[in-house]
Amino acid sequence: MTAYMVVTLDVHDPSWVKDYMAAVPDIYEVYGGKRIASSGPVSVVEGEAPVPKTMILFTFPTEQAIHDFLADPAYAPWKKQRLNGASTTIWTFENKLRPDQR
Repeated sequence: MTAYMVVTLDVHDPSWVKDYMAAVPDIYEVYGGKRIASSGPVSVVEGEAPVPKTMILFTFPTEQAIHDFLADPAYAPWKKQRLNGASTTIWTFENKLRPDQR
């Protein structure tokens, strides 16, 4: 069942971003991860949620694959750089929508 990872990102020190973007896809792709969307400015059209500067959407084969990617020792130094250089929130969920419900 397809799983999704939604990341909100507010970068306050961009020095890590270029190297991160060059290295990290090779790690999440091991777990079947694909980045399918990355935003420019984000708008809230309903409700009163905080507005992140960037949102990124990934797909993975399962939610467990997302957790395995995030726990991979090869990702640990990149995660540290991300956490030091940005405020992030990560949501994960599995798609429960059946094909006949689309």
